[in-house]
Amino acid sequence: VSDAKSPGCFHIQLAKSEVAKQIQDLGTALAACCEAASPVVLADLSVGQLCLAQFSADRCWYRVVVCEIHEKSALVRYLEFGNTDTVVESSLRHFDKQFLSLPRQALMCRLHNLQSSQADGKWSAAACKMIGKFDQSTLCVRLYGEEA
Repeated sequence: VSDAKSPGCFHIQLAKSEVAKQIQDLGTALAACCEAASPVVLADLSVGQLCLAQFSADRCWYRVVVCEIHEKSALVRYLEFGNTDTVVESSLRHFDKQFLSLPRQALMCRLHNLQSSQADGKWSAAACKMIGKFDQSTLCVRLYGEEA
């Protein structure tokens, strides 16, 4: 589990040793590319667009998809982990097609046949806390649906 928000929305990475090495190599290539590149202009971005972003916690560069665009920042989702972050314009770079060779590594999941008991469909704080305990854990899962 790479990012856990609720039982209805969490992200996993498939545990394959060769993928971990590919992600590490990708990170090295992204760092070299982004150091020399100029920042993106927010006005040139669109929701759903792929680009590169520097994660605020570790200052490393990752592949992202733009979720929302604000006046001086953008909300992005990291393709390798599934987490989101608000990133300022100076921490965004254009996406080079060479970085498409590795498919996104975070698969969005939900617990099968489980629904929120709340009328508005949102998950209780207790349910979100419970699924949060699995963040950064290794689980055995069965995938259903389009990406299985």
